[in-house]
Amino acid sequence: MKQTFRDTKEFQHFLDYGKKIEIAFANQCLSDAVFSTRYQDQMEHWDVKGICSLISNKELKFDVKSQKKNNRSDKNFSSELTWIEGKNVDGYDGWIKGKADYIAFERERMWFIVNREELYKLTVKKLTENGNKKGKGKYLIYTRDNAKDVITQMPFSDMKQIEHYEILK
Repeated sequence: MKQTFRDTKEFQHFLDYGKKIEIAFANQCLSDAVFSTRYQDQMEHWDVKGICSLISNKELKFDVKSQKKNNRSDKNFSSELTWIEGKNVDGYDGWIKGKADYIAFERERMWFIVNREELYKLTVKKLTENGNKKGKGKYLIYTRDNAKDVITQMPFSDMKQIEHYEILK
């Protein structure tokens, strides 16, 4: 039987690092934080809910995204671009279509927080403007080999056109 990425130690390291980032975000940015169940994390696409006083005094759900590389083999994280997931590796709706109110992106020295619905609208708009072309890169629709995911790359600079919040680490 062929081993998949999800069966490797690298994948477990990836999961552990993601949980560490979720906890760091909750500790720094939220009060009354409650973490998602496994189902909520995987199917509803949110990691933690709580009150972020910078945004609102009501409880909000956040999907926390660690820094990403352009390619898995890259040495350094990308400071300019991030991946947006329309469909996950199993072909189900990706996190951009989830139930989180906001997406919190880990950056080198800050958390960059955007409204998920507005980010979804911007992603669809940019893909459409680019002719919904396939490929790997900025506003190109990409599917990895042996996966059912549909992802694209978006510059953080473009996300700044929608309401966003930056919280220093």
